[in-house]
Amino acid sequence: MKTAYIILVLAVLLWKGYYAWQRGVRAYRKVRLEHDSLREYLLGNGATTWQSVRPFYRYALVRAIAPLRKQWLLWAVLALLGVLVVMMS
Repeated sequence: MKTAYIILVLAVLLWKGYYAWQRGVRAYRKVRLEHDSLREYLLGNGATTWQSVRPFYRYALVRAIAPLRKQWLLWAVLALLGVLVVMMS
């Protein structure tokens, strides 16, 4: 029973992680295409390469993780199921 639960939780985490990663990559590409002049402006004013793309990465990270925080019910059900599995074994 524990093994089945662990497989279920890992499958859900991988599934959610994959779609969050896709959302982040899409958001990064979209924002970078729309606002590449910001990166050029930052580079022209002495910013390093990392400093010039940091706003794009930050936006992409927020865009990727925000839906996961809103799915609190899924995480609560998985945690409750885990507690039940541990108590039953």
